[in-house]
Amino acid sequence: MADQQQRGPGGHYSGANPVPTVKKFLENLDRDKKERDRKIDEQQRAQAQQGPLPHKPIHGGKSDTRRTVHDPTTGREVQIEDVDLDAVDAVENPKLTVPNSSLGKPTPVQTDPSQSPDAYTSAMDVTSPPDPTAPGTTSDVPIRDSKTSILVHRTPSVSYEPTFSALETKASVLCTGIFVAVVLLGKLFGASLKGLIPTAACVASGVFLWMKEVVRSGRELEWESEKKRGEIATANLIPESTEWLNTLIGLGWGLVDPAAFTAIADQLEDIMQASLPRLVENVKVADIDQGLNPPRILSLRALPDTDMKELKEKIHDDQVKTKDPQELAADEEGGDYYNLEVSLAYHAAPSGTSMSDKARNMHLQLIFYLGVKGLFGVPLPIWVELQSLVATARIRLQLTPDPPFLKNLTFTLMGIPQVSAGCIPAIERGVNILDLPVISNFVNYAIGAAASMYVAPKSMTIDVGSILAGDSVQKETEAIGVVWVVIHKAVGLSKQDRRGSEGGGSDSYITLTWSKYAKPLYCTRVITDDLNPFYEESAALLVTPQLIKADEQLSVELWDSDRHTADDVVGKVELSIQKLIQHPRKMYPQVSKLQGTHAESEMPGELHWEVGYFPKPNFRPALRTDGKDPALPAKLRDDPKFQDEKGNIDTPLADAVAHTPPDPLWPSGICSVVVHQIVNLELEDIQGSQGNRRGREYEPARDAGEIKSEEGGKLPSAYVVIHINDHLVYRTRTKQASSRPLLNAGTERFIRDWRSAIVTLTVRDSRLRQHDPILGLVPLKLSELLQTSSQVTRWYPLDGGIGFGRMKVSILFRSVELSLPPRLLGYDVGTFEVTSSRILALNYHSVAKLKLRTGGSTGKLGRSVCHKLAEGDGICWDASSLRLPVKYRYRSPVVLELHLARKRKCDAYALIWLDQLEDLQETPIDIPIWRSNNPSRVMQNHITDGDIKSVYDDVTEVGRIQFRGRFKPGMDEDHAHFVQSNDDRETYETWLCCKQEGVRDRVVTKDVPESIQTKHQESLVQARDILKGDPTQVLKSQSIEEDGNEYDSSMSSDSDLGIQDATAQPETANGTSGVTDEGDKKEHKEALHRKHRGLMQWKAARNAAFAKDEAMIGIRKVAGKFRGSLTGREPDVETEI
Repeated sequence: MADQQQRGPGGHYSGANPVPTVKKFLENLDRDKKERDRKIDEQQRAQAQQGPLPHKPIHGGKSDTRRTVHDPTTGREVQIEDVDLDAVDAVENPKLTVPNSSLGKPTPVQTDPSQSPDAYTSAMDVTSPPDPTAPGTTSDVPIRDSKTSILVHRTPSVSYEPTFSALETKASVLCTGIFVAVVLLGKLFGASLKGLIPTAACVASGVFLWMKEVVRSGRELEWESEKKRGEIATANLIPESTEWLNTLIGLGWGLVDPAAFTAIADQLEDIMQASLPRLVENVKVADIDQGLNPPRILSLRALPDTDMKELKEKIHDDQVKTKDPQELAADEEGGDYYNLEVSLAYHAAPSGTSMSDKARNMHLQLIFYLGVKGLFGVPLPIWVELQSLVATARIRLQLTPDPPFLKNLTFTLMGIPQVSAGCIPAIERGVNILDLPVISNFVNYAIGAAASMYVAPKSMTIDVGSILAGDSVQKETEAIGVVWVVIHKAVGLSKQDRRGSEGGGSDSYITLTWSKYAKPLYCTRVITDDLNPFYEESAALLVTPQLIKADEQLSVELWDSDRHTADDVVGKVELSIQKLIQHPRKMYPQVSKLQGTHAESEMPGELHWEVGYFPKPNFRPALRTDGKDPALPAKLRDDPKFQDEKGNIDTPLADAVAHTPPDPLWPSGICSVVVHQIVNLELEDIQGSQGNRRGREYEPARDAGEIKSEEGGKLPSAYVVIHINDHLVYRTRTKQASSRPLLNAGTERFIRDWRSAIVTLTVRDSRLRQHDPILGLVPLKLSELLQTSSQVTRWYPLDGGIGFGRMKVSILFRSVELSLPPRLLGYDVGTFEVTSSRILALNYHSVAKLKLRTGGSTGKLGRSVCHKLAEGDGICWDASSLRLPVKYRYRSPVVLELHLARKRKCDAYALIWLDQLEDLQETPIDIPIWRSNNPSRVMQNHITDGDIKSVYDDVTEVGRIQFRGRFKPGMDEDHAHFVQSNDDRETYETWLCCKQEGVRDRVVTKDVPESIQTKHQESLVQARDILKGDPTQVLKSQSIEEDGNEYDSSMSSDSDLGIQDATAQPETANGTSGVTDEGDKKEHKEALHRKHRGLMQWKAARNAAFAKDEAMIGIRKVAGKFRGSLTGREPDVETEI
């Protein structure tokens, strides 16, 4: 499922586009080597239709106009002549004049590497094209011939390669002799072999590495002779195809800003960071510089479209999946193409042993932190010098008639480049002579892994026009739509456990995955001891073009959870995504027989579920705005300097994204969050400014102003955590000790309702033996952010932490044509609140204790607050401030248990499933009180009140419970009890920071900006081309009923979807709270500790707090293993590593 078409810039790392690693690179290195070698041999055997012919002098000008003039560019005297009609033949049949010696033909005069510089220069001048002074020394080679790219003259030096080979052979023999001699002589003098063998190995290795350094220096001198040849060719004005370009590169190479290579250094750092062995804590690219020694172009030739046929077809196939047909046709017909093949090489120039001499070559400085991950790291600076690089690439330029006359640049590497880098320790006082082979190989493999991302058939397409226009704004999500899955129930499962009650014996749960990807994307709750579980859970899976191209199958897998052993697959059902997307905007009920893990195998049981594909709708013109920020004053709103970055708007889609806000008609959709970069990132000075001020009376109390360095040990090692609706969904990689971390990472997630969605980005500092502190955070509510457009790219200041800085963030929301009922448009995290003053139990007469519980939280009303009703028809409890925090609302019920005195088990129970409640809507609740022999089975299964008796025979209704309640979305202080891991702790700490800093309301509400609401209401009446007839009927026809079915009468389950189964504190809405003074003091103390003030300003206290929390988390994990816990295969937090 690897993406063969790489895109940039603007492309970012994500879970779907992970950072490449050295391990993956080595695994794929020689997978297709035989096939590549076969194709290369075929190309070499192919002969041109016309070979080289003896050179015939051609004068394409009028002889009577020939004259000698002064060339102002070179300062030489040259002959020129006017062009006549005879020059047309040279245009129609172009030829290149090449010396016979380069073609292997006999010649009276030729250049030879053994000649002296003077003789070499003279021979080159004699055989210089276009018209040599000696006949029979050159031939005309047609431009279309395969030999066009050969060099005109060979290198004017003696090849030392045979000497190098002999030296390596003899040095190996010498090292072996040294090893044997040291051991034998030492043994004669009575030394121990335990000391002799390591000593002999060190001496022999030192000699061998010294020999390798001598060979490397010799090859550097040999490379210098190649540069000398080019200089002589330039001096003789030989029209060789690449020497003019090498001269230009040589002049401008040292003028290039090293910051231009920051992206390369960042990618190498990411690859090495993801590939580190356990003995290395971290690695950082501290510096990169191109030096003064430029690369050289060995050959450059134009290619006809026939040579680029494979690349053209690949680009077209990839763009068909991602572009509108009219837009694709416009792109392909909007300009001509220019194709090139370029071969380049780089070799280090001879340099001394000092760092200043080595800095003349391309180099970078690495810092390896040796140690144990999470405990300690000792910095080891390494100087990396690029010794050699050879690569061949093919480039395709798309030209357009509009400025800047260049649209796209596509390039692919014709094989993995040959790279050699030397690494030496960069220690001020130490031996910096010998290379470090292990680190050198690691760096070479990292460079190879980075280059392998662009080796054919993979390629990279760069929108050069957008770059020149300054466009880095993402205008479309990668996902093209969502698959909405509703899991109802499973029937007739096989018994997996020996133990179990009657009708039980399987602890089942269901996961949704892609069949080839295999990673769980959604997991239901575990229903224990039941062969007919009722789930009633729903989920949305994003569909990308890569899934379609890979022909992925949606795999619905049913598992049996085991307490102490690996979970077992009970059965699965697969569905073709390619077929499903051909029937969009409908839900299809399915009853599928479970199949086994092997092909054509069958397992007992059936799965009742629904599935549908919902694409992104077109933007409604009625909602179009001017795209300007309404939060700005009217006088500043029209100033371009204060408007949001829109990028290059060159397509109708980009224009609609930039000027149309999200549609209230489609509240559900896909949200893309990308973190580009953080600048001016630094830690706050938490040290006191007091002390002896004598002699410093007039100095500032502390440092102020902008940060003074970009890298250093005192700078934070930052990473970003993304929370959506109080769920941790993404964590970026860590950028070591930098004030300007470049991340370009992000994720795409399905959001149920953009009107209430909140995206929180938290920047943390990675630390050893401490909790990673918050440097700052940025909370973004989509309804406030996206008022005039569906995409915003802005710089936001970091707030609420122990650091300073600004972060560039892009938010993009695209709706999908999925209209969920209001009860399914809420948060998964929230709090269930009892809003009535009493809870009534009608027709239940025993005084009982009422226990309310949901996943992980409980509440109790004792018998002391239980009273009999005056009417005599039941009992009631005084309910005040009864709140239950919930982590997974859409898979959890609130269970009300009635406990009698001196009775261990509950006497009766009632339950309300939280997916039946709408956010912040106070709802009258009237539910039956049940009594049964197996209450846990009824509490786990999502069955409506009217169907419980038909499913379970032993269930009896003994009364009814009545009260009023509501579900408050979002976190609050009660969720502190859910902290079971570091992810939970970071999520709660992020919410607490937002609340304490006053950047987020305590109550999450659904808000639609007034301007959007006005346009939406007008569109329901005026936009008849969008909503014909009664708008409510249109809304109704596209919505889903309470039971999960669509109102659309065209819904059908007969379409071929490619199913493969066995058969083929009470808070008010205004945000007030009842926090006491004691609570205020605790909150203030927590805020001080979070900002490393008070007791937490001391490192020892932070270490102790970290050790305490880690110990508690470890104890919970161990206790869970001994108790035996039933959990599903939950998806991990997404990251690009």
